[in-house]
Amino acid sequence: MSEALAYEPRLLVVDDDPLIRDELESLFAAQPMQVECVANVADAMQTLSERDFALALVDVRIGGGDGIALTKDVREHWPAVDVIMITGYGSIKNAVEAMRQGAIDYITKPFQPEELLHAVQKALERRRLIDEIEYLRKQLVDRYAFANMVSRNPAMLEIFATLEMLARNDVTVLITGESGTGKELAAKAVHYQGKRRAGRFVAINCAAVPEALMESELFGYERGAFTGAMTERIGKVELANGGTLFLDEVESIPLGMQAKLLRVLEERAIERLGGNRRVQVDMRVVAATNVDLAKLVREGRVREDFYYRINVVPIALPPLRERREDVPLLVAEFLRNNALAREKKLNRLTERAVNQLMAYDWPGNIRELSNVMERAVLRAKGDTVREVDVPTSGKADGRRGAAAHYHLPLRDFLKGAERDYLAQLLSQYQGGIARCARHASVDQATLHRKIKAHGLRADEYRQNGRVH
Repeated sequence: MSEALAYEPRLLVVDDDPLIRDELESLFAAQPMQVECVANVADAMQTLSERDFALALVDVRIGGGDGIALTKDVREHWPAVDVIMITGYGSIKNAVEAMRQGAIDYITKPFQPEELLHAVQKALERRRLIDEIEYLRKQLVDRYAFANMVSRNPAMLEIFATLEMLARNDVTVLITGESGTGKELAAKAVHYQGKRRAGRFVAINCAAVPEALMESELFGYERGAFTGAMTERIGKVELANGGTLFLDEVESIPLGMQAKLLRVLEERAIERLGGNRRVQVDMRVVAATNVDLAKLVREGRVREDFYYRINVVPIALPPLRERREDVPLLVAEFLRNNALAREKKLNRLTERAVNQLMAYDWPGNIRELSNVMERAVLRAKGDTVREVDVPTSGKADGRRGAAAHYHLPLRDFLKGAERDYLAQLLSQYQGGIARCARHASVDQATLHRKIKAHGLRADEYRQNGRVH
């Protein structure tokens, strides 16, 4: 997680009972938390206006004031401060009203210290995840982005570097990946970041074009070429002259058309249907598929020579379940760019929403995440996304694997993900702390501390290059 979000949380206790204040001050002082105590509403409002707090614990009845009214004021004036209500056993109705006014939890007196600590840590973890998304939404920087793609995953960052290199060259590219992983986005990045950006980016979904129309769609036709051809028509290949031709679902091109297209790719010239004039074309070709083309070659469904002609530089985009650390970043980017989210000033997610997003396996990948967020934004009220509509099973079928530990609490899951991230960095940079720190965008002292906390040793990666 970002170092910008790492801090020792400050808590405000608002209770007119000096014994309760002393008890809570001692309880939280023993934790890595700062705590301040006040006895009334006026002092609470003054203190909140002077210093930043992560959480307020408010008694439902306060001398000289009303805890429920204070909760409403806190949510209105300091929306980043969460509130836990402390209430007597007989005041559950008041606690429910306080939660309606914006409190995120309530604790009944007499309470056990462990119970209160758990509630506080749960609230702080929720706030940390919300702040992470908000921070990423505001602070998206070049190291996390290439063109319109964002990621902090090491494998994706290497892909960004490769795409940037490819943008400066004219080689043919084959992009593979499951549906929804962003293959067209990667193809557009190659085009719009390169020297052909002034030309057209011409996309054709090969699976959507009937076989009988494929030739005229690709190569165009002359007037009178067939019944109904009243005028000449430029095909997709000719239209891409000077730019990029993107062949999506390239495996759907019929075998006979593969042979004709192969000749065009080699000779860089076409003949329109019904004509005999050769038209020179200068374009780059980017193809995409979500299937194993090599397997289709063995089955005779893709020509071998065509396969090798388009598979000059392969780029394999990983599924979202293998780059789960990118989910907060992608959500932040969605909230930043979605017009309705900006209009509603949405910048918060509830703990339940974050839990669902992080646990789900995303068989539809980024496209599915965008659809889920679109629906969530549409339903959201206020500045908070309170729920997201994802299947409760959280798992895809056996072919997609089930490596994620869904049974773990989110905190433990994220801790494991952080360890895996650090281990991958250490392996990639052979234990070089300075380079790892630059990649992770943290200082070296922070990186050392995190590596030690996860039981990793940089020297082992320098000596043996082992992946832990």
